Amino acid sequence: MKASDGAVIYVGKAIRLRTRVRSYFGEAGKPKLAVMMRYVTEVDYIVTETEVEALLLENNLIKAHQPRYNVKLKDDKRYPYLRVTVNEPFPRIHITRKAENDGTRYFGPFVHARSTRQTLKQLTKLFPIRTCTLPLAEVRNKYRVCLDYHIGRCPGPCADKIDVPDYDEIVQKVCQFLSGNTNAVVKELTEQMQAAAEALDFETAAKYRDTLKDVQQAITTQNMDSVSAADEDVIGIAVRTDIACVQLLRVRDGKLLEREHYYLNDADPESLATALSAFISQYYQNAVFVPKTVVLPMQIESMELIENWLSEKQGNRVGLHVPKAGRLRKLQILATKNAEILLTQREQNVVYSSGVEPALVELQELLGLKHPLRRIEAYDISNLGDRFAVGSMVVLEDGKPASAEYRRFKIRSVEGQDDFAMMQEIITRRFRRALADDEKFNKLPDLMLIDGGKGQLSAAQAAMNFCRSLQGKTCYSKAASSQLPDIPLIALAKRIEEIFVPGKSEPIVLREDNPTLHMIQRLRDEAHRFAVTYHRRLRQKSLSASVLDEIPNVGPRRKQALLQHFGSIEAIREASLDGLLSVKGIPRSVAENIRKHL
Repeated sequence: MKASDGAVIYVGKAIRLRTRVRSYFGEAGKPKLAVMMRYVTEVDYIVTETEVEALLLENNLIKAHQPRYNVKLKDDKRYPYLRVTVNEPFPRIHITRKAENDGTRYFGPFVHARSTRQTLKQLTKLFPIRTCTLPLAEVRNKYRVCLDYHIGRCPGPCADKIDVPDYDEIVQKVCQFLSGNTNAVVKELTEQMQAAAEALDFETAAKYRDTLKDVQQAITTQNMDSVSAADEDVIGIAVRTDIACVQLLRVRDGKLLEREHYYLNDADPESLATALSAFISQYYQNAVFVPKTVVLPMQIESMELIENWLSEKQGNRVGLHVPKAGRLRKLQILATKNAEILLTQREQNVVYSSGVEPALVELQELLGLKHPLRRIEAYDISNLGDRFAVGSMVVLEDGKPASAEYRRFKIRSVEGQDDFAMMQEIITRRFRRALADDEKFNKLPDLMLIDGGKGQLSAAQAAMNFCRSLQGKTCYSKAASSQLPDIPLIALAKRIEEIFVPGKSEPIVLREDNPTLHMIQRLRDEAHRFAVTYHRRLRQKSLSASVLDEIPNVGPRRKQALLQHFGSIEAIREASLDGLLSVKGIPRSVAENIRKHL
């Protein structure tokens, strides 16, 4: 997961990526997760062949990027390897967490440390090889044999009990087993397990079963990590009609760390080699670093010329390689698979060329609605205690405000401050007038947005149910269009911008930078603005109404002149007759009336 500046802030893995990613947007009660999701603007992914590869890739990426919201793997923990010291006369085998180019052979990394230890223990049973750290020569070793020799887990090279050629055969078998040639070992363990089971020795059979499981788990092959500290770019390509996708996997120090993808227009299967050649030339033209090996899915045009150009650019020999088998071939297949997935995803994404706002389409899909959201109405309440309570209805048509369709309501039937009852009143009045075929209210919405939480949503539902119960009654039956369909409702709560939907206990929470959320917020805020503006107008009108309005011959102009001159009603009340006469436009008769009334 990446932030807006492209920085990697979280790395994770999953078998079902869709389920895992969706869980981040729906889990509640995890403050750290909620904080993290505020900053996530992009989700990138790499498809691997196995869970083991995914875990190792996760480890590599966390070490490379040190994401802020990853904790468990930040301690630079390394997975275990099995090391066979083939550069010694009598090689030994042991577990290490650091692989180096020291002339020995490393196998791994292995994901499970316990399974690795079990595998090593089983190996010494099947292939007796030493695990001690004694410095042995080819001959004349005069050490005392240990317990491993007596139980058959070591041939005793420390006491010259075996010569070098015979010992080398054992080492060769160990290396073959660890390289993946495990059929003989697995077959033997399987036969022993079955034999024990047939003899009704289920305890022994269970031990063989567990050992077999440990061996199979520990030797699972993977492509994400290599001991060879090599720098490689692995390229895969997939093509559809008129477009191709190039997937580039970056392997640094033997570890797959990053991926990039690019789309090539006007590509077709017959010209892939040409398109790929053009891509490599353009991609590495401005590249700061070129690895020693660039792995390709096929031969390309001017391959030797591009190799020479890249070598000259980097200052070292750079090779373009098309692998037929082995680790690089597996990585190349992986890159191609990721390219195909990206093209499939691109095809499945709907492109809206008809001018429909994408946020409206996303909201429609989010709510599971079949019809498009051409008209959305938003409702809000504004009051000051129980005074000047008003409601508003604002309209969004095809994603744009339709100010001519805005409506406002004075609350009439609610006493006291009861937002729920006020919401119920304005919804009821709006749809009763629709049922009566009122021209100002005859357009029905595809969605209703209520400013508030579950309480306001329930009030709106109750109002809609009441209005539906009016259908068919005498006062409405004469209206040709007096049929009220089931109109979907949602409510948007201000505190953490939760979207409440009828019939769902948990709200929908969208990330802060989601365009759909922004659209809903703008509509909610517009309803609030319209309601508050009307409320302030009524309140201002009430404040401007004063005792001056009751005085004969004091109209708006004279009232304004008096207030501008004296500043307040109290100052006018304390003014003398001469002071009132000094105001322009106030004759003696009016001044006397003012003195009399105040």
